[in-house]
Amino acid sequence: MENVDPAVAARYGRVVDRPQDADLAVVRLQAPYEQRESPLERHFHSGSLEFPADELRRLAELCATVPTAVDVFLDRPAVLTGLSDGAALLTGSFGVHDDLLLDVVFGRSAAQGVLPFDLPSSMKEVEASFEDVPFDTPNPLFRCGHRAADHD
Repeated sequence: MENVDPAVAARYGRVVDRPQDADLAVVRLQAPYEQRESPLERHFHSGSLEFPADELRRLAELCATVPTAVDVFLDRPAVLTGLSDGAALLTGSFGVHDDLLLDVVFGRSAAQGVLPFDLPSSMKEVEASFEDVPFDTPNPLFRCGHRAADHD
């Protein structure tokens, strides 16, 4: 478990220290951003929407070791393409508590929700789109309005 309260995780099973000893890994991530120093930008995440290559490699290695559920806190529309290929489960959330996420991961509850924005398939597509025109990314990974039930 990564970025999950160990006390909450323990209610769902035995928590181990090494991925090789686990039946499932659960990783909670923050949508990527670049730390900025201006007073305004310190409070708002900005920069690339893609995860750094070293983070994607680390997660790919984990996914190759053990089935992995990845949850991304989507305070901005992250590029999840590199995560969608290896993760056993990929969710986007907006501040859900650990126990509610784990209820979905372990099948106690169905995922619910409607995506409020497009999730682009690459930063290249983001850069080619217009800043002030919504939904003009030609091939998003998930389109605005995508429902959680669409991929159960």
